[in-house]
Amino acid sequence: MQLYKERLERLEAVMKGKEPDRVPIYAATAVWHGAYAGYTTRDVLFNYEKSREAALKVARDFDFDAWAVIAGLEGMILCAAFIEKAPEIGVPARFLVGRFHEALKDVFTRWPGIELAENAHPQFIGKEVMSVEEYGQLAENPVDFLNKVILPRMCEKLQNPGSPEYNAALARFGLEVERYSSFFNSLIGGLISLGYPAIPMAWSYAPLDFIGDFLRDVRNVVLDLYRHPDKVKQAVKALTPLFVKTAAVSGFVPPEVKRALGTDMVLCFFPLHLNEYLNPKLYKEFYWPYLKKVFEEVIKLGQTPFVLFEGKHDAHLETLLDLPKKKVVGVFEKTDPRKVKEVAGDHVILVSGPPNALLIGGTPQKVEEFMKKLLEDVKEGGLMIWPGVDGGLSRDAKPENVKAMVEAIKKYGKY
Repeated sequence: MQLYKERLERLEAVMKGKEPDRVPIYAATAVWHGAYAGYTTRDVLFNYEKSREAALKVARDFDFDAWAVIAGLEGMILCAAFIEKAPEIGVPARFLVGRFHEALKDVFTRWPGIELAENAHPQFIGKEVMSVEEYGQLAENPVDFLNKVILPRMCEKLQNPGSPEYNAALARFGLEVERYSSFFNSLIGGLISLGYPAIPMAWSYAPLDFIGDFLRDVRNVVLDLYRHPDKVKQAVKALTPLFVKTAAVSGFVPPEVKRALGTDMVLCFFPLHLNEYLNPKLYKEFYWPYLKKVFEEVIKLGQTPFVLFEGKHDAHLETLLDLPKKKVVGVFEKTDPRKVKEVAGDHVILVSGPPNALLIGGTPQKVEEFMKKLLEDVKEGGLMIWPGVDGGLSRDAKPENVKAMVEAIKKYGKY
C-alpha cells in the first residue's frame, strides 16, 4: 500500500536521524478517540470493541503518520515480575488496563466507573509497598522478591497465595490478558489496512523510577537517596540487567514479521518520572549511570530507545551527550525544544508538539501560529511531532485544533 509506505519512510527517516520529506506526526492517546467518537472514557477503557471502533474512526478522519492507543496506565511491574516466564506464557502486558484492575484490584490505579466518574481520566496513584529494610531482598533477587513479596501487597486479590480467591484472580487476569492482546492485534491489523505503519515496540524502564513508582513511592525514594544511599545503589544496580532483559524479550520480532511490516526498526519505550525531582548531583549519582547502561545495552540489541522525558528535563540535558549520537528518540514534555537543540544539538532525535492546554483551550488560528513558530525554530535536521506533548492527546482536545495542527505541519513542515 502506497500510503503505508510513504508514512513508514517518513517515520523511519526521522527516527534514524535524517530529514524526511516533511515532519511526521506520531499521535497517541488513552481516551481522546472515545470522546471523538461519542463514547465515555469508561466505554473505551473497558469495552474493547468500542475502543477499536473509535480508534479506527480517528484513523480515517485524521492524517497522522502513526497512531497509537495506549489503553492503560503504567504497569511495568507486571512485565518485570513475569518476564522470566515469558517464553512459556507469552510476553506480559506492558500496561495496567481497566479489566486487569478489576481482576487483581491493584492498589496503584483508579478507574472511571469504579473509583472515578465515568468520564474521568484513569489515575496512577502509587503507594509504598516496600520498606527500607527490604532493599536487600530486592537487590538479592529482584524477580523473586517481586513475585513473592510485592505482588500480594499491590493486588488485593493476590493477598493469600494458594487461596481460591488468589487462583481465581490469576485465572481471570490471564483471560483478560488474552482478550486485551486480541483487541490490540485486531486494532493494529485495522490500522495497517488504513495505511498506518506498525513499528514494533519493546519495553524497558529507568531502574530508580521503578523503585519510586512501584515500591517506595516518589517521596520516600527521594528521602532514601539521602538516608540510605548504599541500599538504593545496590538495588538499582541489581535492577539494571532486569530492564535490559525486558527489552530483549519484549522486543524480539521474528524476521518474517519484520518483512511483513516492512521495517527493521524496533523502538524501546521508556517513561522517565523522577528526573524532574532530582538535582543534577543526585541525578548523576543515582539515576543516570544505571539508565545510561540500560540505554547502551538496548542500543546494542539493535533497538532505538523511545523516551518520554516527563516533567522538566532542563537540568539534565547535557547528560544526553553521553549517549551514541542519533540513537535515542526523545519526547520532551515540559522542556522547551529550543533549549534541547541548544544543549544537545542533533545528538538526540527531537520530538515535540503542542501542549494539551493549547489543543483544549486554543483556537485553530492559535494552533497554526504555535506550529509555524515551532517548525521554523527546530525542524532543521529532523523533528517528529507528538500531539499533546504532555501525555498524549487529552480527552478534551478539540478535534478542530488537532486538524489545524495537521494542516500546519503539512504547510510549514516540509523539507
